[in-house]
Amino acid sequence: MENLVAVVTGGTRGIGLRIAESLVRRGTSVAVTYCSNDSAAEEARRKLGAHLKKDQKTHFVKGDSGNPDVVAEHYHEIHKALGPVNILINNAGIMTARSFDEITVEDWNETIRINLSGAFYWCRQVVPAMKKMKYGRIVNISSIAARGGGVVGPHYAASKAGMVGMTRYAAKELGPHGITVNAIAPAFIEDAGIFLDWSEKKKAILKEKVFVPRIGKANDVVRAFEYLIDSPFVTGVTLDVNGGAFMI
Repeated sequence: MENLVAVVTGGTRGIGLRIAESLVRRGTSVAVTYCSNDSAAEEARRKLGAHLKKDQKTHFVKGDSGNPDVVAEHYHEIHKALGPVNILINNAGIMTARSFDEITVEDWNETIRINLSGAFYWCRQVVPAMKKMKYGRIVNISSIAARGGGVVGPHYAASKAGMVGMTRYAAKELGPHGITVNAIAPAFIEDAGIFLDWSEKKKAILKEKVFVPRIGKANDVVRAFEYLIDSPFVTGVTLDVNGGAFMI
Protein backbone atom coordinates (compact mmCIF):
# COMPACT_ATOMS: atom_id res chain seq x y z
CA MET A 1 0.00 0.00 0.00
CA GLU A 2 3.00 2.31 0.15
CA ASN A 3 3.39 5.01 -2.52
CA LEU A 4 -0.31 4.83 -3.36
CA VAL A 5 -2.80 7.71 -3.25
CA ALA A 6 -6.35 7.36 -1.95
CA VAL A 7 -9.38 9.63 -1.90
CA VAL A 8 -11.96 9.20 0.86
CA THR A 9 -15.08 11.28 0.32
CA GLY A 10 -16.82 12.37 3.49
CA GLY A 11 -13.75 11.30 5.43
CA THR A 12 -13.74 13.50 8.52
CA ARG A 13 -16.06 11.44 10.72
CA GLY A 14 -17.43 7.94 11.25
CA ILE A 15 -16.75 5.26 8.66
CA GLY A 16 -14.87 7.59 6.31
CA LEU A 17 -12.43 8.69 8.98
CA ARG A 18 -11.77 5.13 10.15
CA ILE A 19 -11.05 4.07 6.57
CA ALA A 20 -8.71 7.04 6.09
CA GLU A 21 -6.86 6.09 9.28
CA SER A 22 -6.48 2.52 8.03
CA LEU A 23 -5.01 3.73 4.75
CA VAL A 24 -2.55 6.07 6.45
CA ARG A 25 -1.37 3.31 8.77
CA ARG A 26 -0.72 1.18 5.69
CA GLY A 27 1.52 3.82 4.16
CA THR A 28 -0.90 5.41 1.71
CA SER A 29 -1.15 9.14 1.12
CA VAL A 30 -4.76 10.15 1.65
CA ALA A 31 -6.96 12.98 0.41
CA VAL A 32 -10.14 13.63 2.37
CA THR A 33 -13.15 15.54 1.10
CA TYR A 34 -15.74 17.14 3.34
CA CYS A 35 -18.70 19.44 2.93
CA SER A 36 -18.60 22.16 5.57
CA ASN A 37 -17.57 21.14 9.09
CA ASP A 38 -14.14 22.74 9.51
CA SER A 39 -13.73 21.70 13.14
CA ALA A 40 -14.31 18.04 12.26
CA ALA A 41 -11.84 18.38 9.40
CA GLU A 42 -9.20 19.85 11.70
CA GLU A 43 -9.67 17.03 14.19
CA ALA A 44 -9.42 14.48 11.38
CA ARG A 45 -6.26 16.16 10.10
CA ARG A 46 -4.74 15.84 13.57
CA LYS A 47 -5.68 12.16 13.89
CA LEU A 48 -4.32 11.23 10.47
CA GLY A 49 -1.18 13.30 10.98
CA ALA A 50 -0.29 11.26 14.06
CA HIS A 51 0.21 8.19 11.85
CA LEU A 52 2.10 9.72 8.93
CA LYS A 53 5.45 8.23 7.97
CA LYS A 54 8.19 9.61 5.76
CA ASP A 55 7.01 10.62 2.27
CA GLN A 56 3.35 10.25 3.29
CA LYS A 57 0.96 13.17 2.95
CA THR A 58 -2.65 14.07 3.66
CA HIS A 59 -4.68 16.65 1.83
CA PHE A 60 -8.11 18.04 2.73
CA VAL A 61 -10.55 19.65 0.29
CA LYS A 62 -13.83 21.32 1.21
CA GLY A 63 -16.91 21.46 -0.99
CA ASP A 64 -20.03 19.83 -2.38
CA SER A 65 -19.43 16.22 -3.48
CA GLY A 66 -22.70 16.30 -5.41
CA ASN A 67 -21.51 19.08 -7.72
CA PRO A 68 -19.60 17.77 -10.77
CA ASP A 69 -17.62 20.99 -11.19
CA VAL A 70 -16.51 20.95 -7.56
CA VAL A 71 -15.52 17.29 -7.83
CA ALA A 72 -13.44 18.04 -10.92
CA GLU A 73 -11.70 20.90 -9.10
CA HIS A 74 -11.03 18.68 -6.08
CA TYR A 75 -9.63 15.91 -8.25
CA HIS A 76 -7.19 18.20 -10.07
CA GLU A 77 -6.08 19.77 -6.77
CA ILE A 78 -5.48 16.34 -5.24
CA HIS A 79 -3.65 15.10 -8.32
CA LYS A 80 -1.35 18.11 -8.15
CA ALA A 81 -0.72 17.74 -4.41
CA LEU A 82 -0.39 13.95 -4.12
CA GLY A 83 -0.26 12.39 -7.59
CA PRO A 84 -2.58 10.08 -9.54
CA VAL A 85 -5.32 8.42 -7.48
CA ASN A 86 -5.11 4.63 -7.10
CA ILE A 87 -7.87 4.09 -4.52
CA LEU A 88 -11.30 5.72 -4.26
CA ILE A 89 -13.74 5.32 -1.40
CA ASN A 90 -17.14 6.81 -2.15
CA ASN A 91 -18.39 7.39 1.38
CA ALA A 92 -19.89 10.90 1.32
CA GLY A 93 -23.61 10.91 1.91
CA ILE A 94 -26.55 12.36 3.78
CA MET A 95 -29.10 10.49 5.91
CA THR A 96 -32.10 12.75 6.37
CA ALA A 97 -34.80 10.52 7.87
CA ARG A 98 -38.11 10.95 6.03
CA SER A 99 -41.14 8.69 5.57
CA PHE A 100 -43.14 8.63 2.32
CA ASP A 101 -45.62 11.00 3.94
CA GLU A 102 -42.87 13.45 4.92
CA ILE A 103 -40.43 13.38 2.02
CA THR A 104 -40.34 16.29 -0.41
CA VAL A 105 -39.08 16.44 -3.97
CA GLU A 106 -36.15 18.49 -2.67
CA ASP A 107 -35.30 15.77 -0.11
CA TRP A 108 -35.33 13.14 -2.84
CA ASN A 109 -33.24 15.10 -5.34
CA GLU A 110 -30.67 16.20 -2.77
CA THR A 111 -30.14 12.67 -1.46
CA ILE A 112 -29.73 11.17 -4.94
CA ARG A 113 -27.46 14.05 -5.97
CA ILE A 114 -25.03 13.66 -3.09
CA ASN A 115 -25.17 9.94 -2.33
CA LEU A 116 -25.34 8.49 -5.84
CA SER A 117 -24.43 11.15 -8.39
CA GLY A 118 -21.47 12.25 -6.28
CA ALA A 119 -20.07 8.70 -6.38
CA PHE A 120 -20.40 8.68 -10.17
CA TYR A 121 -18.71 12.07 -10.49
CA TRP A 122 -15.71 10.81 -8.53
CA CYS A 123 -15.48 7.55 -10.48
CA ARG A 124 -15.55 9.54 -13.69
CA GLN A 125 -12.53 11.55 -12.56
CA VAL A 126 -10.27 8.76 -11.29
CA VAL A 127 -10.89 5.97 -13.81
CA PRO A 128 -8.78 7.33 -16.73
CA ALA A 129 -5.59 7.46 -14.62
CA MET A 130 -6.34 4.07 -13.09
CA LYS A 131 -6.62 2.60 -16.58
CA LYS A 132 -3.21 4.02 -17.50
CA MET A 133 -1.68 2.55 -14.34
CA LYS A 134 -3.51 -0.75 -14.90
CA TYR A 135 -4.40 -0.69 -11.23
CA GLY A 136 -7.24 0.69 -9.18
CA ARG A 137 -9.49 0.00 -6.23
CA ILE A 138 -12.93 1.57 -5.93
CA VAL A 139 -15.08 0.86 -2.88
CA ASN A 140 -18.59 2.29 -2.65
CA ILE A 141 -20.21 2.54 0.78
CA SER A 142 -23.79 1.40 0.25
CA SER A 143 -26.18 0.23 2.98
CA ILE A 144 -28.53 -2.55 4.06
CA ALA A 145 -31.17 -0.08 2.88
CA ALA A 146 -30.25 -0.99 -0.70
CA ARG A 147 -32.20 -4.21 -0.44
CA GLY A 148 -33.96 -4.15 2.92
CA GLY A 149 -35.35 -0.63 3.02
CA GLY A 150 -33.54 0.40 6.20
CA VAL A 151 -34.80 3.02 8.65
CA VAL A 152 -34.01 6.32 6.90
CA GLY A 153 -36.48 6.53 4.01
CA PRO A 154 -37.16 5.73 0.34
CA HIS A 155 -34.81 8.42 -0.96
CA TYR A 156 -31.87 6.97 0.98
CA ALA A 157 -32.73 3.37 0.04
CA ALA A 158 -32.89 4.30 -3.65
CA SER A 159 -29.56 6.13 -3.54
CA LYS A 160 -27.81 3.16 -1.92
CA ALA A 161 -29.41 0.63 -4.27
CA GLY A 162 -28.16 2.74 -7.16
CA MET A 163 -24.63 2.48 -5.80
CA VAL A 164 -24.85 -1.32 -5.90
CA GLY A 165 -25.99 -1.24 -9.53
CA MET A 166 -23.21 1.14 -10.49
CA THR A 167 -20.70 -1.06 -8.66
CA ARG A 168 -21.65 -4.15 -10.65
CA TYR A 169 -21.56 -2.40 -13.99
CA ALA A 170 -18.25 -0.70 -13.28
CA ALA A 171 -16.67 -3.96 -12.10
CA LYS A 172 -17.55 -5.61 -15.40
CA GLU A 173 -16.25 -2.79 -17.59
CA LEU A 174 -13.14 -1.90 -15.61
CA GLY A 175 -11.94 -5.33 -14.52
CA PRO A 176 -9.84 -5.94 -17.68
CA HIS A 177 -7.88 -2.78 -16.80
CA GLY A 178 -6.83 -4.06 -13.37
CA ILE A 179 -9.48 -2.06 -11.52
CA THR A 180 -11.69 -3.77 -8.96
CA VAL A 181 -14.98 -2.17 -7.94
CA ASN A 182 -16.85 -3.37 -4.88
CA ALA A 183 -19.38 -2.14 -2.34
CA ILE A 184 -19.92 -2.50 1.39
CA ALA A 185 -23.43 -2.49 2.84
CA PRO A 186 -23.27 -1.65 6.55
CA ALA A 187 -26.16 -1.45 8.99
CA PHE A 188 -26.60 -0.11 12.51
CA ILE A 189 -23.08 1.30 12.90
CA GLU A 190 -23.35 3.08 16.24
CA ASP A 191 -20.37 5.42 15.81
CA ALA A 192 -21.37 6.71 12.36
CA GLY A 193 -24.17 8.57 10.60
CA ILE A 194 -27.46 9.26 12.34
CA PHE A 195 -26.73 6.66 15.01
CA LEU A 196 -24.12 8.94 16.57
CA ASP A 197 -26.94 10.96 18.07
CA TRP A 198 -29.16 8.06 19.10
CA SER A 199 -29.79 7.41 22.78
CA GLU A 200 -28.81 4.13 24.41
CA LYS A 201 -32.52 3.29 24.59
CA LYS A 202 -32.93 3.69 20.83
CA LYS A 203 -29.73 1.71 20.17
CA ALA A 204 -31.13 -1.12 22.31
CA ILE A 205 -33.92 -1.47 19.74
CA LEU A 206 -31.31 -1.95 17.02
CA LYS A 207 -29.76 -4.83 18.96
CA GLU A 208 -32.99 -6.74 18.45
CA LYS A 209 -32.41 -6.60 14.69
CA VAL A 210 -29.05 -8.42 14.69
CA PHE A 211 -27.99 -11.97 15.56
CA VAL A 212 -24.77 -11.09 17.38
CA PRO A 213 -24.34 -9.61 20.88
CA ARG A 214 -23.82 -6.01 19.73
CA ILE A 215 -24.52 -3.55 16.96
CA GLY A 216 -21.79 -2.48 14.57
CA LYS A 217 -18.74 -0.26 14.86
CA ALA A 218 -17.00 1.66 12.10
CA ASN A 219 -14.00 -0.64 12.50
CA ASP A 220 -16.17 -3.56 11.39
CA VAL A 221 -16.59 -1.76 8.07
CA VAL A 222 -12.85 -1.08 7.94
CA ARG A 223 -12.12 -4.82 8.12
CA ALA A 224 -14.34 -5.41 5.11
CA PHE A 225 -12.70 -2.53 3.27
CA GLU A 226 -9.19 -3.88 3.89
CA TYR A 227 -10.21 -7.26 2.53
CA LEU A 228 -11.54 -5.70 -0.67
CA ILE A 229 -8.51 -3.55 -1.43
CA ASP A 230 -6.17 -6.48 -0.73
CA SER A 231 -8.07 -8.85 -3.05
CA PRO A 232 -7.31 -8.56 -6.78
CA PHE A 233 -9.67 -11.46 -7.61
CA VAL A 234 -12.72 -10.01 -5.84
CA THR A 235 -14.81 -7.54 -7.81
CA GLY A 236 -18.47 -6.70 -8.33
CA VAL A 237 -19.48 -7.86 -4.85
CA THR A 238 -21.37 -6.18 -2.03
CA LEU A 239 -20.13 -7.20 1.41
CA ASP A 240 -22.82 -7.15 4.08
CA VAL A 241 -21.61 -5.81 7.42
CA ASN A 242 -24.77 -5.90 9.49
CA GLY A 243 -24.67 -8.62 12.15
CA GLY A 244 -27.07 -10.76 10.10
CA ALA A 245 -29.79 -8.10 10.03
CA PHE A 246 -30.41 -8.63 6.30
CA MET A 247 -31.89 -12.07 7.10
CA ILE A 248 -34.78 -10.63 9.11
